[in-house]
Amino acid sequence: RYCDVSNNTVQQDATDILETIPPNIEEFIASNNNIRGSLPASLNNLPKLRQFNMASNSLSGILPGFTESFAILEELDVSNQTNGVKGPVPENLWKCLSLKILNLADNMLTGTVPSVVGNLAVL
Repeated sequence: RYCDVSNNTVQQDATDILETIPPNIEEFIASNNNIRGSLPASLNNLPKLRQFNMASNSLSGILPGFTESFAILEELDVSNQTNGVKGPVPENLWKCLSLKILNLADNMLTGTVPSVVGNLAVL
């Protein structure tokens, strides 16, 4: 239920890695590598995921929509991407009421932070 491949030289497409993660994974950490490409929509099929950290890679594209299957997500960190994640922050992200850590720093995100961020009481 735990996978940590951080601080290595993994050079692979994010979709190739993330589409093979078992649905019962709780913590996925792959920070400080050279993982490239966009995050796939298949992230929505990880209902037990509590921690997702892919900081300091080469991700690009837009953040996928986050569905109700992320009800227990506590940490989301996709900060410091070489290529920069672009576009607006998905509206559904603000419905992840269990979020304690949200780090989207050093990307190319657009838009505004909605007032519903105040609903994230544990953030």
